[in-house]
Amino acid sequence: MRVWDIHPGYLARGNLLGQHAEIHALYTVLTGQGSGYRQHPETLRWQGRLHQLTRRHDNTVAEMKLRGYNHNSPLPPTEAEPLSDQPSYVDGPAVQIELLDEKNRTRGVEGRIPLPQRSSELWAQHKYSVMARGYNHYKEIQQFMAKRKDLPIAQEEDLLARILSKMDLPVGAGALNNTMDHLWGYFKHKATPEEQQRLQGRCDGENGETIVWLYSLAVKYRETYLLQSTIFGDVIAE
Repeated sequence: MRVWDIHPGYLARGNLLGQHAEIHALYTVLTGQGSGYRQHPETLRWQGRLHQLTRRHDNTVAEMKLRGYNHNSPLPPTEAEPLSDQPSYVDGPAVQIELLDEKNRTRGVEGRIPLPQRSSELWAQHKYSVMARGYNHYKEIQQFMAKRKDLPIAQEEDLLARILSKMDLPVGAGALNNTMDHLWGYFKHKATPEEQQRLQGRCDGENGETIVWLYSLAVKYRETYLLQSTIFGDVIAE
């Protein structure tokens, strides 16, 4: 039993769908509807963190939908709890990346996003997700990165912690609109008139659909840098 703390975009198909099933199993146990795995370390660390588990579920679903999977098992909305003193991780994020890399190599599979080997790759993959939480958060980590060497991921627990703390924040409509304008910059000089008209005519209520559409443009125009961004698995198109 494992719920990964790194972005679901890194997970290969089996791990992605398995994580969705594990989250539902954990939710059942934590809400008193099941009795299995109560003393499992993965169960213990989510006690008092049901809201965060639900958010992890929704983020997993966003990635599933991006890859074309159907989803018909939403979790009920939950309210944020006070900070829990339960352990945050079974294994730290840097160790999780190492474990997943080993699993992927053994099985000959990979996720939508290649696992980062260095800090610059990690930041490049997450920068637009952080920007969608607020441009101030983006600038904060950008400035932090400017003062550091490009280190192997195994030495970057600090950077991982900073990025993951931002990823726990909600995506804001205004910040997301700003981020989509940045993403659009990759296409604006080669997009068709119809594509340009569609972006100009979007409204805030269509953010999820617009993100998926921008991903389709990244595929169409072979924008590898964008295809490896976590932002496209952050917003669900209902």
